[in-house]
Amino acid sequence: MRSIVLFLFFWLSYVIVSHAVAEQKGSEKALREYYDLQEGQRLYEQYCRFCHGAEGKGKAFDVTPPPVDLTSQAVQKKSDADLTQTIHEGERGTAMGSWKWELSEKDKQNVLLYIRRLAR
Repeated sequence: MRSIVLFLFFWLSYVIVSHAVAEQKGSEKALREYYDLQEGQRLYEQYCRFCHGAEGKGKAFDVTPPPVDLTSQAVQKKSDADLTQTIHEGERGTAMGSWKWELSEKDKQNVLLYIRRLAR
């Protein structure tokens, strides 16, 4: 009987500690995503807003062809890799220039996170 009680005690302790560790990791991930999103917004304001507008609708700057609506389904359906490539290389035949010399890989990921959030 004593061994069963000890087993249950240790098992319950393990479950509680595991839950606390998982909850802490979830909190850290949420906090990290929050700060990445804030940095993405800052970078978007600095590099993207002039053409795409504050809401990402692409109506801020009068060029032909007009800047793409980042909130559109056509853009939001693109893969992260495709959108990151466009940020990196730009888009031929448009005013969308390359940001490969200005933005780090982490910066591009943060901007992408913010662009995804614009559609919500």
